[in-house]
Amino acid sequence: MTTIVREMKVDDIDEASLFIRDHFYGHEPLMQTPGEHPLIYDDPKRREYRLSLIRQGTSLVAVDQSKGDRIVGVAFAGIMHPSDLEQNWSEVNERKPKLLIEHIHYFLCNIKKHAQFFEHYDVTDALYLKTLAVDSTMRRQGLARRLVVTLMELGRTRGIPLMVATCTGAYSTRLMASLGMECVHSELYADFKDEDGNVVIQPPEPHTEASVMAIKLQDMPSYNPGLYKTFF
Repeated sequence: MTTIVREMKVDDIDEASLFIRDHFYGHEPLMQTPGEHPLIYDDPKRREYRLSLIRQGTSLVAVDQSKGDRIVGVAFAGIMHPSDLEQNWSEVNERKPKLLIEHIHYFLCNIKKHAQFFEHYDVTDALYLKTLAVDSTMRRQGLARRLVVTLMELGRTRGIPLMVATCTGAYSTRLMASLGMECVHSELYADFKDEDGNVVIQPPEPHTEASVMAIKLQDMPSYNPGLYKTFF
């Protein structure tokens, strides 16, 4: 098997969206909250948002060249500004969350707002890692690490000062920390309750909190690109 990491292209959108359905939503810790939770993994709004990230040239795919360039990993990322955070926060406050996915969206927007990473690092733009997913049959082989390292290098070469990711599980938090990212802000899921006082988000152990992780890209350690078989 020969796996490379490359820039995601617009033509990848259909396969990448199906990949997220099969290898992200069902495995994401927050979506493992007990109960039946209806989810629309793709619709015109979500599709256009993903396309907007791809068009920025800041999203990546890992492909298995031995199987016709089949996608085996994705990293959707885009450049974020303070105004984007304010717009996201305004949108989630337009209506009261009911479904689990709506509560999750509210929680994640809230934690990003409270992290204040733009102020903390005194920057006006950041590369935000929105979604990271790896083929469920290929985990623990370093593929997620390759995607994140490549994204860091991409951001640094483009002069973006900061990279940020909101980690919703213990394993992704550990990965980001191992790559030099620091926790700017974290919140326990047990503290997030609805108006009746019920805990809404209940992922399985050991996923007890969400953490906003960040790294100044000019300060990140150097990696040997040859180790990752990465091409653009």
